[in-house]
Amino acid sequence: MKSIEISARTVAEAIQLALDQLGKDRDEVAIEVLEAGSEDEEALVRVTAIEDEEPNTQQQRPAADWSELDQISRRVLEDLLEAMDTHGYVTAVRSSVPGQHGDTEETLTLHVEGADEEAMGLLIGRRGETLRSLQFMVNLLVSRKVQKWPQIVVDVGNYRQRRQESLEGLARRMAERVRQGGRSIALEPMGAYERRIVHLALRSDNSVYTQSAGEGDTRKVIIYPAKS
Repeated sequence: MKSIEISARTVAEAIQLALDQLGKDRDEVAIEVLEAGSEDEEALVRVTAIEDEEPNTQQQRPAADWSELDQISRRVLEDLLEAMDTHGYVTAVRSSVPGQHGDTEETLTLHVEGADEEAMGLLIGRRGETLRSLQFMVNLLVSRKVQKWPQIVVDVGNYRQRRQESLEGLARRMAERVRQGGRSIALEPMGAYERRIVHLALRSDNSVYTQSAGEGDTRKVIIYPAKS
């Protein structure tokens, strides 16, 4: 995996410079804030590109950090919602998911509930674009408080769960078409988070295999029939 360290006036500027150099989106990298920066010193970040064909393999955070991280993350998101004049409540849920090497990885997801449908739609945005930006902002603000990039997931109205189920169903249907037709099928362009869902949904299917192709916003998953 390719990793670079970048310094700039702010953490956000340093991250953007690193993304530009790597040619990656925000959800295709792991970010570590080495120096938060101040009026006299620049911020320093380490940004590592993650291969989207594999699940996220970041190191598990120590259990002792979870309670503090829960409280800080909830407060940050609640303050953002208040600034956006959006009424809702935030719950923090910790879960364990299988890692790449048979271990488990801890995930902190902030669920936003209680807002009206219009507000929910605005928070999610077109194909989840606003939600991804909101998630990035939460991670950025929390990182300044805990001095590391926390990799928090933000969900609104259970959108991510519904989207995951939809993508998994799409992946299975397209895989069946590939099996029957013997020809590859390219899915619509997706962000790295959604491409990983497709890759993982079909990883145990020996009749097909998946690869990502394209650059930037046009990057998509292609499903191929298994090589004989």
